[in-house]
Amino acid sequence: MMSLLHGKSCSDLPLNVCYSKDVPPYIAMPTTPRPTELSPDQPPNSILKYLPSNVIQEIFQYVHQYDLVNLSILCKEISPLAIERLYRRVTVILNADIPVMYHNSSHYIRENGIKFMDTSLIMSNDQLLSFLDILTKNPHLIQKVKYFIFDKCHPNLVGGTVPSDSKSFNEGQLSFIQNDIIEFFGAHATQLSFLHITFIDFISGIEKYSKFLSNENIRNRIFKLFCLDLSSLYTPLIPQCLTNLFLMLDEMELLETDVIDLSTPQYQCFNSLFTLSCSTNNQLGLEILRKFRLDNDLKLNLKGLTIFHCHKEDLLIDEEFNFNHHPTSLSSNLLLNEFISELDKKLDFKVIESTINLPNLKNLYLKIDCNEHRNNNCNCFPNFFRDMKKFTMENEGLPHLESFELEVFPNLEWLRPHQLLENILTPLGTFIKSLSNLSRLTIDFSTPGFKMFDNSMGMTSSILNRLNERLMEAFFLCFLSSDNYGTIKNLKTLQLPDFLTSFIYYKPNFYESLLHTCKCWGCQLVLERLKQDFYPINDDDDDRQDDEMDLQSTYYILIGFILGKLQADREVCVPIKQKTFNFNNYPIYKGQPHTLHSHFHKTKDCRCIEEDPRGTSSLNIDSLVTTYIIHQLAPIKDYLSMIFYKLDNLMIHGIYYQNVDGIMVPIFDNLDYPEELLEERAIEIEEGLIPKVPFGQFRKT
Repeated sequence: MMSLLHGKSCSDLPLNVCYSKDVPPYIAMPTTPRPTELSPDQPPNSILKYLPSNVIQEIFQYVHQYDLVNLSILCKEISPLAIERLYRRVTVILNADIPVMYHNSSHYIRENGIKFMDTSLIMSNDQLLSFLDILTKNPHLIQKVKYFIFDKCHPNLVGGTVPSDSKSFNEGQLSFIQNDIIEFFGAHATQLSFLHITFIDFISGIEKYSKFLSNENIRNRIFKLFCLDLSSLYTPLIPQCLTNLFLMLDEMELLETDVIDLSTPQYQCFNSLFTLSCSTNNQLGLEILRKFRLDNDLKLNLKGLTIFHCHKEDLLIDEEFNFNHHPTSLSSNLLLNEFISELDKKLDFKVIESTINLPNLKNLYLKIDCNEHRNNNCNCFPNFFRDMKKFTMENEGLPHLESFELEVFPNLEWLRPHQLLENILTPLGTFIKSLSNLSRLTIDFSTPGFKMFDNSMGMTSSILNRLNERLMEAFFLCFLSSDNYGTIKNLKTLQLPDFLTSFIYYKPNFYESLLHTCKCWGCQLVLERLKQDFYPINDDDDDRQDDEMDLQSTYYILIGFILGKLQADREVCVPIKQKTFNFNNYPIYKGQPHTLHSHFHKTKDCRCIEEDPRGTSSLNIDSLVTTYIIHQLAPIKDYLSMIFYKLDNLMIHGIYYQNVDGIMVPIFDNLDYPEELLEERAIEIEEGLIPKVPFGQFRKT
């Protein structure tokens, strides 16, 4: 194969592939001298004769993949231990990008694979196919795989950290491979503790995954279950190692279930869970907690809790996303609709507080929202966080809670600033600042589309800039008013996937907005490139040019499109055992390359994709626009770093920063424009001139 252990080819290791009867043939091995079998036993006085195997295994925690290959042929004593370590954790990260500090080098695997991420890495299509081929031919090896992760990837790209000559998978092929993987593990694995696949075909994948988890052999050691109904929790048996449970139930089951009595044998496993996630087909996760019955005022002692709940009175049952597929009659549907309509679907903190021992929590993730406050002035969202804040203050700031994540459901309409401040920012901010030991905070307002003020408002860009600054300050500066400064003192990781676009998107003028604050020539050249390649934007309906789309609106559309991609597509491969978040050591999936060309050059003769299929060129327009966004976010990034002065990691809109000598530096993206771009304005740059266009300002920058 594999090169499971080598990025397509590793130029810094003189390795060829040869085979031994006792070593899986995918392992690349040195061939000078060429071994025909494993080396003989070590001499009687060898230290290996005296070292216990558990000591060697502990040493192997710090040995990278390539050296483990070499150690596997050193002697018979070490070989099985090295192979055990190579197979124990396997992570597939096709199409991954690595931190720019490694310059796309295979040294990344040396320094971060097993030694840091605690896993062997598969980073190309060829490696994946070879790995599967070896498991198929050597089924006993699958028992050595205790953790298998297949992360998010794009089906039409060649994977690998270095260019590959292998052909890419299409969507159907990769979907078939993923299904084949899960069926193979389901049929043969008996020692598997964890399996995760981010499926290309999500609906089919969920069905496959549910079936996979129903295999009795898989339940021997598996510690995480995903259940589409309550019976799949205990049928065929409850995993003896179960610590993580995700309930994704159908409302019909809630209708048919009076209570979930946690004192009964089939549900007693709840009492030993570490993490619990609750949702339904229509995101009514709190209704699951309402069904729980615990005796003697007991509560669940969890380390992590995840709730999906959206207050929406008029629910449209979406059969496409009904994963449970319960056959229902017309009368059953009427009963279900009546049941759902009578539920109190408002966000209610008491439901959580009465069921979960909140002071014991370490991680809390809430994907919650209220879609009704626009229609009937429902205030369940702010009340929810005010109740949480009150509870927190009564319990010493929840000192065990280290990580808090909030994500809201997509909303199609934009809140007015005073509604945003009153109904979301103020109650949320007062709760967060009441936490005494928070080290990781994520706020994702994931609202699709462009949030722009109408031109008819008659407000200038400078006024809008100041308005958005005030909104920022109303939220972030509220942390400084806390008496104990718990969040300020302890926060290490701050992630804002979509939060700041609430303050960035607006009109009337692009040039004077917060999307155009940097005065460097690189940013100006990017705008000129956008104008040259995409203006005027083609009409999607009939390929006629839209004469009403002016240049500044074009910039909004194009840059906003990349911002949307950064928010939706990017995903960092974080090890499941990782307790801290060192993003500079992880790979990232950036999504489809050539996004702008794919969506806005539909009818033009464009060779960019053909000449640079993976978008790795320094002049790739998507990468240039990302660098442009980084330049515009610089004052906002500095502002946040000033408030949260202990930050190690910061993420804004899919752009990850790490603290290097007190300065937040991008991890996966280029901070500086390539010299090839800047050569065009070398004279102006040398003379210190700046472009003659109006710039926006953030806090008097």
